[in-house]
Amino acid sequence: MRTSHLALRRRIESEKRKITDEELFAGGAFSGYLSDMAEAATKRYKRHTAVQCFWDESPDAHAAYTDNRKICVNAANPITQSFPTRKLRADSLVGMAGHEIGHILFTDFQMRDLYASSLAAGRMYPAEPSGLTTKEQIYLSELKQVYDDEEDGVAVPALVKAALYVHNILEDMYIEARMTDAFPGVYRTGILLNSVRQVELVPSIQAQQEAGFHEYAIVVNLLLQYCRSGDVNNLGGYTGPYLDALYDCIPVIDGSIYEDDARERFSATNILIIKLWPYIRQMIEKFKDDIRSGRDMEEVLEELEKQASSSSAPSGKTKPVRCKKFHHDPRRTAEEQDAIQQVVEHETGRLALEITDPFEEGGGGNMALDRDYAGTGYASSASDVVRILNQVAEDKAYRLLDEELADELQAESDKIRYGNAHKGVDITIHRMSVVPQELIAQYQQVAPPLLLLSKRLQREVLAVLKEKREGGKQTGLLMGRRLDARAVVRDDGRLFSKNRLPQEKADIAVALLVDESGSMASSDRISTARAAALVLHDFCRSLGLPVMVYGHSTGYDDVELYAYAEFDSMDGRDKYRIMDMSARWGNRDGAALRFVAERLSRRDEETRILILISDGQPADADYYGTEAEADLRGIKREYTNKGILMFAAAIGDDKPNIQRIYKDGFLDITDLHKLPANLTRLISQYIK
Repeated sequence: MRTSHLALRRRIESEKRKITDEELFAGGAFSGYLSDMAEAATKRYKRHTAVQCFWDESPDAHAAYTDNRKICVNAANPITQSFPTRKLRADSLVGMAGHEIGHILFTDFQMRDLYASSLAAGRMYPAEPSGLTTKEQIYLSELKQVYDDEEDGVAVPALVKAALYVHNILEDMYIEARMTDAFPGVYRTGILLNSVRQVELVPSIQAQQEAGFHEYAIVVNLLLQYCRSGDVNNLGGYTGPYLDALYDCIPVIDGSIYEDDARERFSATNILIIKLWPYIRQMIEKFKDDIRSGRDMEEVLEELEKQASSSSAPSGKTKPVRCKKFHHDPRRTAEEQDAIQQVVEHETGRLALEITDPFEEGGGGNMALDRDYAGTGYASSASDVVRILNQVAEDKAYRLLDEELADELQAESDKIRYGNAHKGVDITIHRMSVVPQELIAQYQQVAPPLLLLSKRLQREVLAVLKEKREGGKQTGLLMGRRLDARAVVRDDGRLFSKNRLPQEKADIAVALLVDESGSMASSDRISTARAAALVLHDFCRSLGLPVMVYGHSTGYDDVELYAYAEFDSMDGRDKYRIMDMSARWGNRDGAALRFVAERLSRRDEETRILILISDGQPADADYYGTEAEADLRGIKREYTNKGILMFAAAIGDDKPNIQRIYKDGFLDITDLHKLPANLTRLISQYIK
């Protein structure tokens, strides 16, 4: 299957127009983009995290959450999807990830767990509020009565849930202020964008009442709106107890929301749940009625969670990082600031581990919210999204091309007559359309020394290739039509010369077929064969030689072919596919050899080389012994007559049998470590 680069670019542009938000934002490329930014944001604090985007349109799905190690962002969340352009939706998802990074860096998870467990046990952490009004003292007494009257296990969990809702609002505001202060770029943009939109999406007070919201949920939503915007959605001009409750809470909120000491926000939460006790009490009573009517406790709590617009609570066991405040430097130009935050496709340097002195106990720093901040000047967020969109479109186009290639290979296999030795045997061709990241990581780990070997071997033939490309005069020939006047003094008869025409490249095509039978697992045979395949593939591709790499084994009743590298592959990922080469089951060499030889015989190159790496004779059901050997000798003879140069690199203890089959094409590989170099030098001989 051959596709021109022009046709490929057209296909990529076509796929780009058809890319959906789910394909773009919930794919690996965008997750990698967010992970790279998260790594850049957290490594300065010696914390590391990864971001995984997913797509969940269900109404009860969370927008984003973290377990303090991994961040999950739902690209289908209603806040993000409410934005009209992809650029804004991308910024929104960056803000979602930034919010969760804020929890990882600045939330005290241990203290939060302590607060929840203390409240569940009837104690207020860090201390019971003092200086309460007479009414608030009455509310506190009623609140304590809950623990004495608890019979059906409803009141205390509901009280803890109500308190954590309030605390989560205060904590969200704190960590977002810390994030926007520490990272005044795309994170700040995304966080503020989501904050404004979240307030806009909260229904009005009247709408919440008409929808039958819990009274406590209405008050919580008012607290959230005030904390995020300093105002509430009251288009209907509501006046009543909900607003009175909010106004009563505002001084407590303002006095705690930006405090570095997490205990201040827990103390504020204690005061707020006392002030809001009438609504919490009403909610508890309603919950008890719901439970008595047969509803499940979890179902009742989920209903409250849907009505309260507070974000999902994070989980973890760590304490917040100790760090200095980040100060935006106004002296930096927009170009400098853009370069500082630039997101790149490749991974940059990591901080090396070093031994440091213990941290000293420091004083508490102050924190303020700058509402006049005008932005950082980062101008590349739009181009980042375009780059990712192009990458997703390319990946999709290549994947579709590879799927078409796999179908063509299977169709081609179905047309080949494999002979009586393989009658009734099915041939299955496997080719990965999508290469897993694990294989890419494994390749990057083992490739450097192998590529150095390939480059050294390439240098041995570069002079020959240069001479072929440039042409020239060949002298010292025994016969020819042109007499070389300067050679008349020679007495060996080499008196003729000829001009060589320039050649674009060496006229050679190479195929490598690797035995992946179970015995290849012994003595690092499959590992060495894999290394040889990587070196040979890089050698040929770098010199512009068409190359294909296949592996073969057997299944229950069929031959399994693994198409690692193809002549016309265009996605540049065949080197990663080779990393999947493994020892598997049996080996029915004849069918695999005929398929690869047939593919190679259809090439137009003058020299066509097929190399088989094997550690033993054929070994499969009804395919072994003298009949199998005869089949292989017949295949070698048939395709040698078609101009195929066939070699068998024999490893292991079965070399005499392999030599008997392939005769003059036998290569005795005594030292496995020399296999990559030996096979590559075999190709070099024909280049020279």
